[in-house]
Amino acid sequence: MAGAPRFLLFILGCLLQAPAWGEEPLVVAPATTPVEITTDFAGADLKAVGAMSGPGELIIKLVGPKQEATMSRETKIGPFWVEGDRVRMGGAPSLLFLYATSPISTILSPEEQQKYGLILEGVWVRVDPQLKAHAASDWRKAFFRLKEKQGYYHEDDSAIRVFGNRLFIADMRLPGDLQVGTYTVETLLVKSGKVVGHTVGSFNVRLSGIERWVWNEAHDHPWLFGSLFTLLCMVLGLALNAFPLRKPR
Repeated sequence: MAGAPRFLLFILGCLLQAPAWGEEPLVVAPATTPVEITTDFAGADLKAVGAMSGPGELIIKLVGPKQEATMSRETKIGPFWVEGDRVRMGGAPSLLFLYATSPISTILSPEEQQKYGLILEGVWVRVDPQLKAHAASDWRKAFFRLKEKQGYYHEDDSAIRVFGNRLFIADMRLPGDLQVGTYTVETLLVKSGKVVGHTVGSFNVRLSGIERWVWNEAHDHPWLFGSLFTLLCMVLGLALNAFPLRKPR
């Protein structure tokens, strides 16, 4: 593991070459390489590397593009379970990872956590149709429970490593079923319960290869793509039907 400190020293040297950067309380190396999703994509490792001015606590927030989802509630009728109410949820990020050097609740006050969106269940979610307050609250709680259970919302206070109270590196693991779009990475430096440094970066997640072509065609020419896909399925069905089936002996 000796290569990690040398790598961080190299990054720090690059970050502090400019005098203006050296005066900043928090500097994070930007990540400009997009994440490409191919047929064998099973997730990706993302690293945030930077430097801070002296001892402090770090928080990194990784946020995915907004998502529309439909949730349903099963209802028991006699011995059977059937699908009951259906509600559309929207406006919440598809992915929300919170990384910190210590539990966030011990670093910032609830007001500061709310201000910077550092509470997993504090994310705003639109509930359609509009329901009464208590009913909407139940659906929101169910939404967050599902997100946390699936691993799309989570908090980790062990992913950031700090070297010499100056250098830091955070290891973030992206799941295999990412939503296409722009992801933002916010880094906060906290000292004495106050945010003294705040940087925001972003990277793109996009499809690559045949997946990208199919995605573009389906969104740019939906009627043509749907018609051709239906025609192709019909031709394939006719072709398979033309082959005689062998009877078992």
